[in-house]
Amino acid sequence: MSRKWIIGISLLVVLVVSVGLFYLQTQRQKNIEKTREIFAPLYAFSGRLTPEQQKEFSEFTTSIMNVQPDARKEFMLPEREQLALEAHTMTLYRDNPELLFMGHGPFPNDTDIEPYRRHYGIIALIAKTKLVDFPASSRSVMIQHLEELSKRLVTNSVESYLMMIRTTPPGSSKKFPKLTFGVVSQEGSGEIYPIFQEDGSVKMPDEPKRGVVHLTDYYGNEYTVDLDSPTDIDITEDTVELYAKIDRLFEKLTDEELQRLSTLSKTERTVAIDKLFSSL
Repeated sequence: MSRKWIIGISLLVVLVVSVGLFYLQTQRQKNIEKTREIFAPLYAFSGRLTPEQQKEFSEFTTSIMNVQPDARKEFMLPEREQLALEAHTMTLYRDNPELLFMGHGPFPNDTDIEPYRRHYGIIALIAKTKLVDFPASSRSVMIQHLEELSKRLVTNSVESYLMMIRTTPPGSSKKFPKLTFGVVSQEGSGEIYPIFQEDGSVKMPDEPKRGVVHLTDYYGNEYTVDLDSPTDIDITEDTVELYAKIDRLFEKLTDEELQRLSTLSKTERTVAIDKLFSSL
């Protein structure tokens, strides 16, 4: 094969590859622009929504969720835009907990939404932190603090739930929530049930027991409580105080404050971050 042929084929390959890459990039850009158009209406919702706005938001998000998974893969936003959308959406859920119960969501009506509100607020702060022009070390420290706060929220929710179970009198008709924040699995063991006799009568055991409850939280931590033991259950930290701390942090870490932190020197920023979380 002559040198001219080799050069010609090489140029043709380069041309084909270039055209292919250009097409893929053009198509990707078109998908991004279309995705931006799809999600743009979400930014029209902010703050405390009216009942009509809550209904519109719920219907809009439900329509998005009904899109086929294969189609979703084609329409992805750049990472920073995804983070901005996440921060905005999680803030909406924090400010409008009613949205958790609208449409066909998985939350039963007896669900305590207060820990979920704080949970979504923390997720929003993590997304905002990832967007700020921080050095990697400062960003890592901030996110670590926020994730630790999230773990404390889960621990508090699980402990409060166990306390409620433990202090409920035997035979009470009280129904416990079907869904509890932080709880992944729950099972009981050792409970003694009524004994049905051959003549149709029911006999209670001489020493009826409520049994043992085993819980596992989001982080894989296991909790075991003997409902027949007189030992009291301690809650690591007061629920009201924990919620107040998370709320204050959310109110403090505004976009403006995060931007201010990004302008500080490394030493100043380290001190500011430590001070911000020291009271938590």
